[in-house]
This record gives sequence, C-alpha cells and structure tokens, in this order.
Amino acid sequence: MSTSPMELDVDLGPMPKEGERFLLQGLRGLLECQELCDVVLVSRGGAAFPAHRAVLAASSPQMRARVAQPTEQVDGLPAIQLEVEHSEAVKALIDCVYGTEGEDCDGCYSPSSEAANRDVLTLARQFELSALEDRASRWLARNLTTANLLDRLGTCERFGLKDVKEKILEQLTANTDVLYELVSNPSVQSVPGVLQDLLLRVLQLLGCGPSVGGTATKDQPPKAEVEA
Repeated sequence: MSTSPMELDVDLGPMPKEGERFLLQGLRGLLECQELCDVVLVSRGGAAFPAHRAVLAASSPQMRARVAQPTEQVDGLPAIQLEVEHSEAVKALIDCVYGTEGEDCDGCYSPSSEAANRDVLTLARQFELSALEDRASRWLARNLTTANLLDRLGTCERFGLKDVKEKILEQLTANTDVLYELVSNPSVQSVPGVLQDLLLRVLQLLGCGPSVGGTATKDQPPKAEVEA
C-alpha cells in the first residue's frame, strides 16, 4: 500500500505564562554571565553593554533595523553607538528588553537625575519601546518637589507627554503657593508651553479663564503629591 506525506498544522495556542517567565529568566541568566553575547550597545561616554542581537531585534522593528547595521567593533563584538550621554539609560533599555523580575516595575526604575531620565525617554522614542517610555513617564509624576517641578514639566512638553503633564498640573492647582512660585520663576520663560499652561491654571483659580484638564483614565500615571 502506497502512502503519501501528510501535512499537519497543529496550533498549540500561546505559550503559557510560566513558560514565558522561564524563558526570560534564561535570557537574563545568559546576559548576566555574558554568555553567547554577539553585540554591544555603547553610550556616548564609551560605556559598553554586551547583549544578544536576537533579543534586541525582537523588541521592535526599529531596534531590529539598528542592530542589523553595527558601525564598528568593541571588545571584538559588533557595536551599536547610541546617542545618549548617560550609560544608565542604555542599561535601562536592556533591562526593559530582557524583562524585569517581579511586578513592581515602577519601583525598580530609579534614574539618578532628570537628564538621565530624558535619555531613557530618548531611547524609548527612538526604538518605539512603549514599556520603557511608560516607565520613564511614570517616574516624572513621582516624588515631585519645587526643585524638580519645572524641569519635569519641561520634559513633558519636550516629549509630548500630555497625560503626565496634566497630572502634575492638577497637583499644582491644588497647591496655589507652589503654582504662583513657578509662574514667577524667571526660568519658566525658557519653556513657553509650560508657562502658558501655568498661567491658564492661575486664571482658572481666579475665575477668569476656561476650565482646563480632563478626566483621568486608568492608563494614566497615579497622582503625585508636590512637596514644597
């Protein structure tokens, strides 16, 4: 009796979450031991971070296109030069791509400065890494003080983070002393968009302007308290 080959297409469904967790653990283990790394990401300062090209390429089409065209070699590996000053921003990108242990991703993200966080946002936008952008955006709404408010509002303006900016402005409206202090700060003139937002809030409080703001959604960052 003659037989002919039979083609089967068996759909086993999505990989179980437990399988995903073990896969990420395995990839992180290889990264920590620097085993089978075949590319390095380099900051402007020269700090180099070994990684796996396949893992990076799988994170986004933009990253896939970039790792396919290394510009030079560092420590014998193809190197990708990233246009950011802070090496911790490169580390944050790698941590995001390889996954983070635990559920509290916000809690484990703690950049050393406002400038470092802006570098993270720059990489997130360049490679369209939404999880990384979300992490850096949410950090902007935490631990607000009079010393960092203007800088963070300026970052929101620069990167078009409307939801985060609105949350910060809501807190300012509830703290009139801080709001008036920011409006009178000469540095606010360097960010005209922020100045306009602050003046609108002042007019609202005086009853001379239209209502501003919107209804928060579940995807927006949590409210943050402003420390005077």
